[in-house]
Amino acid sequence: MGIRPRAVIFDLDAAVIDSRPAWRYALEEAVAMVTGERIDADPLAEEYRGRPWGHAISIVVHERAGQVRCAELCEQYYRRSALKRLLVFEGIGMALDQLRGEGIAMGAVSRERHRDAMRQIESTGVDRFFTVLSPTNEGPWDPGERFLECVEYLEFDQEDTVYVSPDDYDLSRVSTTGAVTLRAGWAIDRERGDESLTHPSQVWAAICRLRRD
Repeated sequence: MGIRPRAVIFDLDAAVIDSRPAWRYALEEAVAMVTGERIDADPLAEEYRGRPWGHAISIVVHERAGQVRCAELCEQYYRRSALKRLLVFEGIGMALDQLRGEGIAMGAVSRERHRDAMRQIESTGVDRFFTVLSPTNEGPWDPGERFLECVEYLEFDQEDTVYVSPDDYDLSRVSTTGAVTLRAGWAIDRERGDESLTHPSQVWAAICRLRRD
């Protein structure tokens, strides 16, 4: 007998918000300010976006003092000037609208603090889709904890809820709660030969299959 998903919880930072343009802008501007040199941060985005700024900075800035200053500037630029460069992945808006039209409740989890996560969803216009947002206000990022907080707010069981993220560790962690997980392949820069969803529109199709199985 198939399950009947009633809600979808998205990994906001990795499956909904496309922060690559903002990340590249922040790093390029910070390096230019500190060293006077212009770099192309695009080749670094796939591997280093999502890591601490210092990891990417150490590749392009070699002096320790410059690395520290550059990290400070990256954070400032990303939180302020780069915000308007945030995008959502192609097809996300239509996919969220379809899910809402089908009566699916939606929430989002985030590695960001509440204030920053709210600014991101408001600036990209997806705030209207999410009934609940579970940010990381303190402590380390725990996708399972954030997911369960959304489920509790929505008053559903884990088994009634689907979690969507491109991150293998996060998917594995959430699956231990009993939830069904879907890999957001559209948010992964490299091609994969697995069952990842290649476009956000496939989320609803996947839910329909779960209901039939």
